[in-house]
Amino acid sequence: MVGIPDQNLTFAPDCSQAHRGDGKTIKFTRAERLLLTDLIAHAGLLRSREQLLDAVSEVGSDSSDRNVDFFITRLRGKLGCSAKNPTFIATRYGEGYVWVGPRSVATALPAQCFVTIGPVLAIGQDSAETGPLLFAEELAVALRKQLPADRVVAVSPDEPVADAPFRISLTSILSGGRNECVSSLHSEESTKVLFARRDATHDIDIDALAGSHLAALWQSQVDRTGSGATDAAPLAVRMLEAGALFGGDAPAGLPGEVARLKGEAFPSAAVWRKNEAQLRRLLHDGKATATTRLMLAVNINTRYVIDGWRFLANDDPRERDQAELESLILDVLPELLDDPQNALSAALVLSFMAPAHQLLALDIAEEAFARSTALADGLSTLGRLRGFAGDFDGALDLLYRARPLCKPGSIFDRYVTSCICQVLLAAGNFSEKDRELDTLTRSAIAKGPYRLIYANPGEEKPSLPVRIHLALSPKKYARAAVLWSYYICARLYRTREAQENLIVGLAGHLRRRFGDDIIPDEVAVAIPATMRGIARSAPGPARAYASL
Repeated sequence: MVGIPDQNLTFAPDCSQAHRGDGKTIKFTRAERLLLTDLIAHAGLLRSREQLLDAVSEVGSDSSDRNVDFFITRLRGKLGCSAKNPTFIATRYGEGYVWVGPRSVATALPAQCFVTIGPVLAIGQDSAETGPLLFAEELAVALRKQLPADRVVAVSPDEPVADAPFRISLTSILSGGRNECVSSLHSEESTKVLFARRDATHDIDIDALAGSHLAALWQSQVDRTGSGATDAAPLAVRMLEAGALFGGDAPAGLPGEVARLKGEAFPSAAVWRKNEAQLRRLLHDGKATATTRLMLAVNINTRYVIDGWRFLANDDPRERDQAELESLILDVLPELLDDPQNALSAALVLSFMAPAHQLLALDIAEEAFARSTALADGLSTLGRLRGFAGDFDGALDLLYRARPLCKPGSIFDRYVTSCICQVLLAAGNFSEKDRELDTLTRSAIAKGPYRLIYANPGEEKPSLPVRIHLALSPKKYARAAVLWSYYICARLYRTREAQENLIVGLAGHLRRRFGDDIIPDEVAVAIPATMRGIARSAPGPARAYASL
């Protein structure tokens, strides 16, 4: 905390809250927090409305710089600061605002930081020089803008903090008449430097610098198990786990194989967006290796699994994404095959690109599994591909063997269980699928979406959780859910019986609720059984489900 003796007020280093001397806590909104951190980082310096608007640019409602005046007024009210006699924020009429309160948030740290910046060293400069510390605080502001609010960033200029999982050390040097800074990213788990760069401080893009460090941090988490680790999850799962560090709240709606519901352990749709930003940044920075291209392709696939039910309701980017997948994978496929784990991931992407690639994908996965030490990855990946090919017994044998290598309750554990449910449904083993499905979700409310997606083809009377979910489902998203289920699941299975088992139950429930036009033409043509055998109830489908 930063002490304000005159006002008997202390701020948290991330400016999420402040404590008064009477014990009461002042909480700040995201916009207020970002304004505070920007003003404090530039203490004593004029900040224009445009600059302050940039500081809160991620807040969707801030479309006008006049909104800054509103936030400043509200901040002053919370802080007990008068515009006429300012103790924290002073107005420069016609120009902007100046922070006249404490100059640093670096005097103490919260109980748990995600990233600390420090130590801050200056070589060949006056020890009293404030420039390096100001640079550290500007970097902290930039990191906070790109991280969720609960990921605390604090400045610790004098010594590293042992409890923080990550830290960025800064070393300033006067070289050739200009100030430069070396920033180095470190992890508590390793003595190895994860990332480092040297920049001239006078013209640096501080947001880009923060983004580069976060991209490196994300990459380190994807690779944290090490190459070939026995319990290493598939690349898609490792990317989801790493991306969860940067994720936000999930939109409400239908789940995918690795979708997240309130109270569930799956990451949100925001994760793939964050992952894509990190990967495209790496590519933009000239790090377009074959592995980076593979990771972007895997993320495109994951985007459909996690979020396809939602964006397919408004747009259909499949043709564009298919072209990008081919561009990303096919040109570097020989290079990817040298590494068994890359080969396994490439095989999954190939199978998703088009069923015509599935024989090649299965051959690649079989060969890679035979020489891979990453058994968890190999068992789960090869299990999925054998399921697509119709070898259900072989698929389940591999998937059940993968389960002991998963940490109970982890994303990987739930991913494997979801894959098992899918294969059991495809194989027509509905009773065992139902038993597995019960272990996949803890929440009674969450059972509805899962039981709808994995509905048995002959199921005519939905359970209460399914009926509740159907009653709350908008028609637009329900139609997209049918297309999504077909695209990420049913079309990938070789036999017609498996395809029907995987989607007819879902299609039947949605037709009873919304009518025949809920089934997209593409799905009706590919799997005609989705349009068969539904009897209309007398009151009408919508009214029947809405009344539960």
